[in-house]
Amino acid sequence: MNTIELMDGSVQSFSKTDRAIYEAIRKFPDMFATRSVTDLSRDVGFSKPALTRFAQRLGFGGFVEFQFQFAQDMEESRQRSDAPTNAEVYGGVLKAVEERVDPGQLQGLIDRMQTSRHTYIMGYNLARIPAEELNIALQFHPTISSSFPQVDVVQRFTEDDLLIIYSAVGGNSYKGLMREFDVGRNAKPYMVLVTTNSKHPLRRNFDEIVVLPTAALGTAGRTILSDTFAFLMFNDILDEMLPAIH
Repeated sequence: MNTIELMDGSVQSFSKTDRAIYEAIRKFPDMFATRSVTDLSRDVGFSKPALTRFAQRLGFGGFVEFQFQFAQDMEESRQRSDAPTNAEVYGGVLKAVEERVDPGQLQGLIDRMQTSRHTYIMGYNLARIPAEELNIALQFHPTISSSFPQVDVVQRFTEDDLLIIYSAVGGNSYKGLMREFDVGRNAKPYMVLVTTNSKHPLRRNFDEIVVLPTAALGTAGRTILSDTFAFLMFNDILDEMLPAIH
């Protein structure tokens, strides 16, 4: 088993920090295959001990040993004649989302959109386009009031509002907002997290979580928008279930 298969197969047992490192490797494999531990610690934000512990949990003596093998495995993966094309990878993501999504959960979400005072939708970086797309789609449904606010603009929520947040990995953009809820400086709406990270560090702040599948590490290096495609497919399924526009 190579390092790629080893990481993909160990995801469910990763700690929160290990999962964050894995997600970063999945997004930027070349960076983790070539840069020094010092550079990674500075540029990506993980401490040297955290990177070392991650490698040791996978059975390596240290991060440099893991990195050497990972670089070789990535190169071999790219040279494989049977490696899937980007279209095949994205197609697989779309199919996996279609099979994974629970129609009952989506119907419950639609019902809540229709009964909430207002639906706020947030998404940034890889999740921005899907969040904006959902907001645009909802503008065609007069029974739903929605908007796409900026994360740095103060919003005053009520308990009758619905907040849907798309976040692929860590949700750093929302930590300030979560603190506002925690200390009671802002009313807490019903909150739904749509993510590709089953161990999202902010998951305990949410009333409901939708976890979507995405591309495995072995293909993600060439398909950096796999999370975005997963979110967009989720939107398509949700939109199909919305009441017909008359």
